[in-house]
Amino acid sequence: MNKRLLVANVMEKIGATDALLALRRMAGFPYLPVVTFHRVLDPAKQAPYLFDEGVVDSAPEEFERQIKTIGRFFTPIGTDDLAAAMAGAKLPKNPILVTFDDGYKDNIEVALPIMKRHSVKAVFFIATQYLSRRRMFWWDRVNYLLKRSNSASLKLSYPNEIELPLDTPADRATAIRTALRIVKTHVGLDLEYFLELLAKAAGVAWNTRIDRDLAEAALMTWDQVRELRRAGMDIQSHTRTHRVLQTLDAGQLRDELQGSKEDLEEQLDAPITSISYPVGHRLVEREDIRKALDDAGYSLGFTNATGTHRMRRDGDRYDVSRISLDYGTPDVLFRARLAAPFLFPTR
Repeated sequence: MNKRLLVANVMEKIGATDALLALRRMAGFPYLPVVTFHRVLDPAKQAPYLFDEGVVDSAPEEFERQIKTIGRFFTPIGTDDLAAAMAGAKLPKNPILVTFDDGYKDNIEVALPIMKRHSVKAVFFIATQYLSRRRMFWWDRVNYLLKRSNSASLKLSYPNEIELPLDTPADRATAIRTALRIVKTHVGLDLEYFLELLAKAAGVAWNTRIDRDLAEAALMTWDQVRELRRAGMDIQSHTRTHRVLQTLDAGQLRDELQGSKEDLEEQLDAPITSISYPVGHRLVEREDIRKALDDAGYSLGFTNATGTHRMRRDGDRYDVSRISLDYGTPDVLFRARLAAPFLFPTR
């Protein structure tokens, strides 16, 4: 048992978690928890699961317990509330931001009914071009190709020469991590070319029909995004194609930031002011990206730097940290992280 879970279990056993959660409702704390979800499903019920388990954060019954805790003890807010608070306005007691990245269909089919039951609203950050073009997210495509491959090894010539074994489940998992890391870190990568080569190297068929069929099964439509908004949810940007901002040139940055904002405003007829960064790296020493965000008209930027966001009037509006979840996070640990952020890593 790790130290965090040990502390959480002790807190739960002595009643400290509930006491602190109740205290948070009555007293102001300078911490804003921002909880991140991507998918709500049980991969075991879809075995063999051919996509990225790393973006499956909760099973439906687990998510219900998490949202019940949030609805009982916290006041969910939107990005407009946070932007106003960073400019000096007052937040409600015990605020929280619930966020979803990407645009998966289970967000509306599974998560939305649960959130409605507990009167919890959320922010949905949408990677726009995948929804418009009905194409599968690149990380799910990587997983699909390598999980379906019958090849004994994977040989790639771009962006570098590489050969990886696929003999065992551990080998295959390593190959998937390696391919994902290439997309996340290689500056100037031609993503579509890389994915085409990956399919050939894996010996797995990939074409427009397969792409569309998988996307139709997994991704929301724009009508569903509009339905989320009518249900009181906040819709914001997650770029166009989910590229890591630090790997892009100025023109690509502009297209991802300004383009996704324009896509959403056209579809929703509403202003878009916030963005969560794909993969979520902090903008350390990247004034070019900050300027591109300014030029595109964003007010807030959300990272995946794990921690509870400390509220300061002079805080960095492009560095809002979030609490990332792992599938199967024990309820006691989830509750403890919300109750006592000062006991867990924060910035």
